[in-house]
Amino acid sequence: MGGGDGVVVPSDKLTSTAEVLKALPTSADQIADGLAQADPPDVLWGALGAAFMKGPYDTKADQARDHVRAISKALTSQGGAVKATADRYRQLDEALQQAFQRFQDKLSGGK
Repeated sequence: MGGGDGVVVPSDKLTSTAEVLKALPTSADQIADGLAQADPPDVLWGALGAAFMKGPYDTKADQARDHVRAISKALTSQGGAVKATADRYRQLDEALQQAFQRFQDKLSGGK
């Protein structure tokens, strides 16, 4: 909103923040994919490792991947919400400017 009075909402900054948030889920998905690829193959566990360590490892690795994917979904959701907020502020600003222009036109004798 212009004029320096009242609340100023930097919709351009909100939009750029939304763009950053929009890019982050891809990075989170890549991290989750990388975690899956980093799992040691079964042959590396050996008999003792497979019997005692692989199960707990797999459980924690699955949880880590699930958490990273949840972060990805949250970033997507938040990016959309921030973008929608920026759009609403921009629309409100335009509507207020048009309303103020109509008010000025009426004051100056227009319709």
